[in-house]
Amino acid sequence: MTDVLYVENLAAAEELVRRGQFNAAKVLRALAHAQRAEAMARARRTQVDLPDLLRRNHATLIDPAARDVAARALASLANHVDVAESDVDQHIWGCYGCGRLVEGERPDSCPACGALAVEFEWFGPFYAATPEHLGQQSPADVLAMLRSTPDEVARVLDGRTDVATRPAPDEWSIAELVGHLVETDGVFRSRVTTVLADKGVPALDSRRPWTLHEGKGYEQMSADALLSAFRATRAETIALVEGLTDADWTRKGTVRGTANSVLDFGSWLANHDVGHLAQAHR
Repeated sequence: MTDVLYVENLAAAEELVRRGQFNAAKVLRALAHAQRAEAMARARRTQVDLPDLLRRNHATLIDPAARDVAARALASLANHVDVAESDVDQHIWGCYGCGRLVEGERPDSCPACGALAVEFEWFGPFYAATPEHLGQQSPADVLAMLRSTPDEVARVLDGRTDVATRPAPDEWSIAELVGHLVETDGVFRSRVTTVLADKGVPALDSRRPWTLHEGKGYEQMSADALLSAFRATRAETIALVEGLTDADWTRKGTVRGTANSVLDFGSWLANHDVGHLAQAHR
């Protein structure tokens, strides 16, 4: 019921603006915000049944492209722990106008409704800022999570001699995963220092962190060397984060046209740690 009210409130707010009932529209938008927050809180208490969720999406969606993505993702899970990028593209774009999903490069216009490229939302392997504020952490939680990761990496690497072995051809080895963590810390620091040094809202580099470890020799490094490299870069990151003021956390830069606060970047890095540590332990 809450989910239906959330959408009804937003659709009604659009109509009320057209009628000139601006304050009523404001109230409904605010109520939709409260409905979404309460629905999210309830949903977070429910354990995820991914196949069932994909099946329900496939059964209720109308857009054929969206149904196809759900079907391929469900089929992929029959053979993989996660949806394989060979089955669903690394990049998905969603049209705000009609919901059409397009994989790969962003189209110049929506093939279904004709909406311009600016009306597309990007969905990649990970995220920083989202319209729903997914995974948002407090500054204190970000710092605590970043501080705990080096010891978790040490536990993953302890006694391992097979760090360069891939569990499957399309999955990273432990060495590649730790190399990715090292490189991602560098991206985080680069973005934050650029934001803090600029008086406005700078456009930041849109490098894809999941490719930056390639060709840098991480696969040839021992477990001890990998751990040392990660501890060193994380120490720099923690020093940067410890020095941030409340005002610093609110400063913003844009990545792929989306405004991200320093808190968004911190939440991204902390959640990124948690997800990849789960992957490493698995």
